[in-house]
Amino acid sequence: MKTLSRKQFGYLCLTPTILIFAIFGVYPVLRTILISMFRFRLQTGPTKTFIGLENYIRMFSDTRFFGALLFTLGFTILTVGFEVVLGLLFAQMMNLPIKGQGVLRVVVLIPWAIPTMVSGFMWKFMVHDQYGVFNQILMSTGLLDSFIPWLSQDGTARFILILSDIWKTAPYVSLLILAGLQTIPASLMEAAEIDGANALKRYFRITLPLLKPVLATAILFRIISSFKVFTVIVALTNGGPGYATESLTMYTMRTYFDAGNYGYGSALATFTLLLTCVIALFFTDVIKNKIDAGRRGTR
Repeated sequence: MKTLSRKQFGYLCLTPTILIFAIFGVYPVLRTILISMFRFRLQTGPTKTFIGLENYIRMFSDTRFFGALLFTLGFTILTVGFEVVLGLLFAQMMNLPIKGQGVLRVVVLIPWAIPTMVSGFMWKFMVHDQYGVFNQILMSTGLLDSFIPWLSQDGTARFILILSDIWKTAPYVSLLILAGLQTIPASLMEAAEIDGANALKRYFRITLPLLKPVLATAILFRIISSFKVFTVIVALTNGGPGYATESLTMYTMRTYFDAGNYGYGSALATFTLLLTCVIALFFTDVIKNKIDAGRRGTR
């Protein structure tokens, strides 16, 4: 009996994982892309009519699609940007050699530990126009003369949704950055301090450049996650008022499952997947070039 080589044995061990990934990962994606080429609706039964790229062309005249796309892009840019800034701040705080450091880390990470749906309902209760704590505080301090219907107006609904996501996810980003901070040798900071570099210079000349790979990973994860935002929207606004806070994922779900338009829903899902992949690949390439340039001692 022929014995397997180490390499062959490794491939054999990977076979179950590859099969599972192919069945539950690759096949659904390929199936979705295929269905997007057909006119396929629940109301017409199992009958499918091949229409090529017609579903994709339809997107360019779909105002609801453009609204969902713009909201998703704006949501992603604002949430990821603020989460990275706050993540850097929280990570620095949690990395300080102070008494009660463990308690501080637990407190910072509490929002991230709360399930997204629960977090959304918490915020919905806090911004309720009649008995929410937001309006109560603003009224008691004299900043408001009357209650604000936070979730009934387009602008304030978007603001609360973005704020709630930042509150929940910034601790996750800070945890990733904290892991990066703890890999920076203390000897580098000590040498820079001896050379006369103040805290600000040490941070921007040593800490941030060494954190680039970690920041790239954190931002990439958050971009992908923000593009798929769904749960917190369902809990807080359900896409309203109107379609003001409807994301691409929510519009896709409603088109596919609520409206039963499988063809167009599959096209929306495929577009979202491709757009996310393009942005992720572009971002990864840009960050990689910057990291390589930093290693060569150039900007």
